[in-house]
Amino acid sequence: MRLRISETMRGSHHFVDSALGEATDRGFHFIIDWGGAPLEVLNPFSSRFMSFDTEGVIFVEGLTDGEVPCTGKLTLDYIRSRSLTYELDFDAGDERYHYTGRKVDVDLRRPLMLVKTHTTCYGMLRRDDGSIVSRSVVHFEPEELLPFVRSVRLV
Repeated sequence: MRLRISETMRGSHHFVDSALGEATDRGFHFIIDWGGAPLEVLNPFSSRFMSFDTEGVIFVEGLTDGEVPCTGKLTLDYIRSRSLTYELDFDAGDERYHYTGRKVDVDLRRPLMLVKTHTTCYGMLRRDDGSIVSRSVVHFEPEELLPFVRSVRLV
């Protein structure tokens, strides 16, 4: 049995590597399913506690040819770092890329701030060699809340 949740994040990115284009805002989004075995990902004594496998698609305007498959993980750390970290790997052209996005200052003791901190993700896209390609900001939009809640499944 596995827990499965679908999530969509949309926003923009700008190239840091001028060889790829001007540093203007361009479209960026990812649509992922995340989850895992409940006895692992929801068990505080497990090494996989609050660490979920992801798979889906990512779009990076000016880099990908439309949406391309991605895989990775999502780590929810509400206690120590108060952050949610998305790590997604994908191929574009002949290169491998790694996206790291973080929702920061996610403090459950400040529920009014969660409207921003739990819905805004700051990201960086790197090549396999570690060089920075672009930086991004994506958001969990309010209209995505109902589809997100409806997507929660045990499969």
